[in-house]
Amino acid sequence: MSPTVKNSILLKLTATAMVCLYVTIGMTSSSYAQKPAGKVFSQDKSVIAAERFLNSIRTLNAPFVQAASSGGYARGNLYIERPGNLRIDYDKPTSLQVYADGTWLFYVDEDLKDVSQIPLAATPASFLVREKFSFTDGLTIQKVEKRNRALRITVARRGEEDSGSLTLILNETADAFRGWTVTDPQGVKTTVTLLSPILNQPIAKEIFVFTPPDWAFPADVQE
Repeated sequence: MSPTVKNSILLKLTATAMVCLYVTIGMTSSSYAQKPAGKVFSQDKSVIAAERFLNSIRTLNAPFVQAASSGGYARGNLYIERPGNLRIDYDKPTSLQVYADGTWLFYVDEDLKDVSQIPLAATPASFLVREKFSFTDGLTIQKVEKRNRALRITVARRGEEDSGSLTLILNETADAFRGWTVTDPQGVKTTVTLLSPILNQPIAKEIFVFTPPDWAFPADVQE
């Protein structure tokens, strides 16, 4: 297998980790699973402030750096328009793009000539692009911490608390969104850091339009 193909596969896996929560990890402390964590933390002033700020974001456009604890690294641009729309463009030589249209999340890999899709609702990306964000709507808050001038709020899908987590990262006053971290089944953490995000400015509609590539077979994409 060529280095280009290996790199493409690795980045597709880390991109999947970035937006999908099909992960199984062991939490550092089992006490979180035993507490009604969401009910406790949802009243935290920092959580309330973070939820208010996240709800104020209607559009977001930002370059990002993606790094995995396994050594994977990539850069790109992220676009969000709520409700429902998301696009991730990776910088070359990476050939991967990710789209969400409110119903589906699509992966397009030019190098592997592959198009795949999963329901948007099955990913944590759905929480970031829904009309109204709430830490108590379908989520369980597992941990809230402030360190290194950052606020980190770790959540899991309610009812699937043992299957993985997503950590949202804001500044310590909860009025700037810095990025997020997810973890894969082997415990590899993938962190996305947003660089100077632009909030609530118009984004061209065509940015979010997914058109299957000419090389994609009809079976690759469900109409």
